[in-house]
Order: sequence, then structure tokens, then C-alpha cells
Amino acid sequence: MKFHRKKRVLIVSAFFFAFLFGPLTHAKNQPHCPEFVASENAVIRYVHDGDTLFLQDKRKLRLIGIDTPELNSSYHKNGTRQTQPAQPFAIPARDFVRDLIRQHGRRVQLMPGTEPADHYGRQLFHIQLADGSLLQARLLQAGFAIAYSTPPNHKLSHCYHNHEQQARNQRSNIWSHPNYQITPVSRISPDLKGFQRIRGRVRHIGESKKALWINFYGHFSVRIDKHDLQYFVTPLQQLLEKEITVRGWLHHYKNKSQISIRHPSSIEAE
Repeated sequence: MKFHRKKRVLIVSAFFFAFLFGPLTHAKNQPHCPEFVASENAVIRYVHDGDTLFLQDKRKLRLIGIDTPELNSSYHKNGTRQTQPAQPFAIPARDFVRDLIRQHGRRVQLMPGTEPADHYGRQLFHIQLADGSLLQARLLQAGFAIAYSTPPNHKLSHCYHNHEQQARNQRSNIWSHPNYQITPVSRISPDLKGFQRIRGRVRHIGESKKALWINFYGHFSVRIDKHDLQYFVTPLQQLLEKEITVRGWLHHYKNKSQISIRHPSSIEAE
């Protein structure tokens, strides 16, 4: 019985995903995305972590459409220097990229995003290796990255989510770790932070001056900026009373928790 229920859930999720923003692009186990069109050739000088690289010309690049575990970092709190340890699989993800870049002679092709840079000043690109495969797709297939779409740089979203799904099905690397498993709304605690996949039932959908809010049973909400509603082609009111899973960075305020999303690929309906 469990097997049949799981199969039904996966089928319904796939149909809802396609209903939200169009047909899925079939990856066919190949780390390619047919929409990729290169704009320039480049040479990689240094790999900082799984999704941040430096070019020979000293430009700092951030990979579009994915997020990899963070390396250890330092910050100041109350006048004291604090150290944040590396997240699980951060070092293997970085080393995976370093090996791929080295194997392909450090030469790559770049496709920029519609939005060319982030608020840190990093240039935003999709990267193709010398064998024609995409670096983002390779990371996703290996289970070293999550797919996460940030408009307007969401051109390869369908493709990247397909590659991630392959790794999730096989429980590869990060998908075998507790940090990346789904958390029910009822089990959200103040200690639960960072990237999360949260599951619950939608109780109410309302609006404020600047955002649309998807409120769940329990003290959890999803915020969508009204500027980003243009990407949600299906009426979100159809989610009422449905069990859904959302992905994003979890924040707590007073007695409530929330995730802000910008693209329909952050929602999976069941």
C-alpha cells in the first residue's frame, strides 16, 4: 500500500509542477540543457566553493539556478568573532567542481543571466564544460546541489529540477542527509534554520500591500512578493486545503515561521 501511495503522490506532483509553469524538459540522464546558448569563452582560475568561481580575468562568478552547501565562514556577533562550520558536503561539492574544471582543461563557455550580477557584485552565469555538459547539471545529478530558481534568471529551471530529481530519487550525497529531508509544519522549531523543505496543508491565502501570503495550518506561512506573481501562471487559490511542500530559506519572527519564494518551482503539490 505504501508503494502505491508514493507512486500516486509522485504522479500528482509531476502534473502540478507542469501545470504551474509548463511541460518538463526531459534530461534523459544527460547533464545537458538544450536551452543553453553560449555568449563567451573563458578560463577558470580558481574554485572557491561549489557555486562560486573566479575567472582568469579576475571576474567572480556565481552559478545560476543552484545552491551548494556553504563552507565555514566567520562573522561578528556582539563584538565577538564567531565561526560557522562548513555545512555537510560543502568540501566534497567544492572538490567535485575543482576536479571537473581540471579535467576539462579549465576552459568553459558562459551564458549570462537576464540579471547579470547579484547584490554581492558576483557575475551570474550558466557554465558549460568542454564536453558540452553543464556544470550546474553535473552538480545536481551528483547530489551536491539543490535547484533553486531566482527570477528573472530562471531560463533553465525545468532542466535543473529534472537533474535534481534524479539525485533525490537515488538519495545521492546531500539527499541522504537529514538536513535535506522534508520537515512537516508541526515539527518546525526555532532551531530549524537555513534551506528547508517544509510540508503542510494550506489553510488560507491572503494579501498584504506588497505580498501574497500562503498560510498553513500551524504557525507557518509562505510569502510571494507581488512583483513575482507574474511567474505563477496558475491561480494560487487552487492550493487551498492541499498538502504541499515548499523550499527556501526558513526564518522565524516572534511565534511564526516563514519562507519567501519567487518562482513556482519552489512549490510541490501532493
